[in-house]
Amino acid sequence: MSAPPPIGAYRALLRLYPRNFRDEYGPDMALLFADQLRDEPAARVWVRGMVDLAITVPTRHLEAHMNRPATPVVPLLFVVVSLTGVCVALIGGSSLGMLAVGLSVATVTGALAAAAWRHTRPVAVARSATAHWWKFLTGGAGVLVAVIILTTATGEVDDSMWWPMVITVVGALLLLVTGLVLGVARLTGNHPHNARS
Repeated sequence: MSAPPPIGAYRALLRLYPRNFRDEYGPDMALLFADQLRDEPAARVWVRGMVDLAITVPTRHLEAHMNRPATPVVPLLFVVVSLTGVCVALIGGSSLGMLAVGLSVATVTGALAAAAWRHTRPVAVARSATAHWWKFLTGGAGVLVAVIILTTATGEVDDSMWWPMVITVVGALLLLVTGLVLGVARLTGNHPHNARS
């Protein structure tokens, strides 16, 4: 006897889980879903089920890979793409389209680098000076975006504002470089507290 279409669809979605988890818990999850559909409105059950899948599928995959040795290749790849986006934004800064594309790529891949890095580190990592690298990175990017928006909105920069603008841009670039250096150090495991021991 085949399952009703909603249960079949839910069972198909359960294939997103790692095989070991799916084999152990899949039948019980499908049975629970069927019971909930019988007792509650279908829309509520589906919304709750989709939220649960969105949260638990990545978690279960992470748990499945926790015993594997961590590799920083994926986060470093995202960092390289993010840096490329920053370069595109800086080089094509006079064109709003290039600026928007470059900053969008840099922001999205920077966030993906941070998320990927979190998944590669061991669960019990001691906090160090490099733990807040992303604050420097986002601070520098935020200041650069603010300067670009301000100069685009006002047009030409007055002579009296030229040096403060240059100092602000240099400061933002220093924040970006600091964030990138600390981030790479964090990703590769070259923590300052390790150097002392």
